Amino acid sequence: MNQLFLQVFCAIFSGATESISISNEILPFGSPFTALFCLSPLYIAVYKSKSYKQTFFLFFIQTLTVHLLSSYWLANFHGFAAFTLGASALGTAFQGGFCGIIMHVFPSKISKTKKLQEQSGLCPYQIFKRILWFCACWILYEYIKSTGALGYPWGTLFMAAYSWKIFTQIADITGVWGITFLYALFSSLAAEVIMRCENFLDKTQAKNANKQLVQAAKFTAAVFALCGIYGVIQILTPRWPEKLLNAVIVQQNIDPWEGGDKKSIEISKKLTKKGIRQLSEQGKETDLVIWSEGVLSKNFPKAANYYSHFPEDESLKEFIASTQTPFLIGGGVSLDRKKRRRTNSAILFDKNGIFSGFYSKIQLVPFAERIPYAENPVMNFFMKDVVGFYSSLVPGFQYALFKIPLKGNQEFETPLDFKREKFAEIKLDKNGNSIQKERIKFSENNQENPISFLKFSTPICFEDSFPSVCTNLFKLGSEIFINITNDSWSKTNSAEMQHFIASSYLAIEYRTTLLRCANSGYSVAVAPTGKILYELPLFKEDSMGISVPIYKRKITIFSVMGDWFAYIFIFAVFLCIIFC
Repeated sequence: MNQLFLQVFCAIFSGATESISISNEILPFGSPFTALFCLSPLYIAVYKSKSYKQTFFLFFIQTLTVHLLSSYWLANFHGFAAFTLGASALGTAFQGGFCGIIMHVFPSKISKTKKLQEQSGLCPYQIFKRILWFCACWILYEYIKSTGALGYPWGTLFMAAYSWKIFTQIADITGVWGITFLYALFSSLAAEVIMRCENFLDKTQAKNANKQLVQAAKFTAAVFALCGIYGVIQILTPRWPEKLLNAVIVQQNIDPWEGGDKKSIEISKKLTKKGIRQLSEQGKETDLVIWSEGVLSKNFPKAANYYSHFPEDESLKEFIASTQTPFLIGGGVSLDRKKRRRTNSAILFDKNGIFSGFYSKIQLVPFAERIPYAENPVMNFFMKDVVGFYSSLVPGFQYALFKIPLKGNQEFETPLDFKREKFAEIKLDKNGNSIQKERIKFSENNQENPISFLKFSTPICFEDSFPSVCTNLFKLGSEIFINITNDSWSKTNSAEMQHFIASSYLAIEYRTTLLRCANSGYSVAVAPTGKILYELPLFKEDSMGISVPIYKRKITIFSVMGDWFAYIFIFAVFLCIIFC
């Protein structure tokens, strides 16, 4: 009984430590140092577990603790705490419990004879096997938790690693899973050291155990050293922008759900003028104005006519036309009025305020924007008539790439060598005269100058944390990710910062610039190394006119191979289950 009590305590302590390591109200960027040890208590508990039931329970408790302590702000979602926090917490805990069952597969196969052989030195790699098995199971858990329709990539190890940039640079190779592996590896090694101190062995057994620990420590040190060296190289590598986007980021700090269209638009207009003035004072013309998610409540395309007359004193269309600048604004799109199917979208307006197109959010927030199995009549009745929660939002139907002109670069001719054939023939006519048609090929390039335009994509809300969405947007030719989001409902700094940290890996994974326009924060521009270039304070009505660097598109290993690193560990786990 005492043993079980200690195991439960270890699971709770592990969860609490991981929660402290993740961005919170005291440590806005989290604590990478405590994250190194946060899984050690869980490691000790599960390897002392005697049954599948126990490991299920221990993983269930640990993951539930992390979720409740780090994502408690989900309870602030418009009065639906039972679903946004309660349902997500239970879902996360059962995912953890499932991985706990898998976790016990390897320890359950270790007989007493095997343990004696390990102590006598006949199984020199047993510690390695235990460590790698735990790391693989933890990666499996975070992968299941972070992907798919129910994906929620918060409360994860890689979020705690944010501040140590030299170790996060591997994300362009392994994605965030390599970072999770690093921290799980260190926690496992620390746990093995603690377990070694608990066991009283004779000299021969102690020598064998210490030898295995030293080998594991050397391996861990080597992995961290290689990742650190790679990180230093990436951080110190000079990167020169090919062009600049002069953008105005508007942070109106008012929840559109509460303030309504008119107030939100009026505040945004005032802040837009301030941002445009900032750029103008630097002698720069504004290329794009960005308002956050959900500012416009009426559904497009029908709403285009509505906003040509609203607000009454100066309509949205008239205001945009007065700036002669394209606008990107969060709003809704009605896909099917009869079936009341609508989407959460990023809407592009041209410089005259004319509705020009939209991208609709594909990855919807489970239990907030979309109820799982809502199409089932029983679930629909329960949620709508019993609970009183209903959402007509549906996922978007296509990935979209936006393209706008950069005003400061229109005067430059297209480089003669841009998109030209590798082989050419230069010829004269039969009289030895130059042929005008042929001569023009070497005098000018009729191709569109790439520095005169910008191609960008707009992952909406927490889509910026889903490679399944962002990879498709990147493959379209996106030169920069512009995220619009509304987290004002959370009413906590930690919620804003956690979202930012989860999204910041996007810049590293694709080695591109990330620009975030958030309703109440954290509005920032992030460099390809994850460094913050510009920022606005949280929960403050403000705007900024900034010149955002746009770098040459780089095809990273991650952008091509995706979650390959996680797949290797997951594949190894299931191979072990089959053949153990």
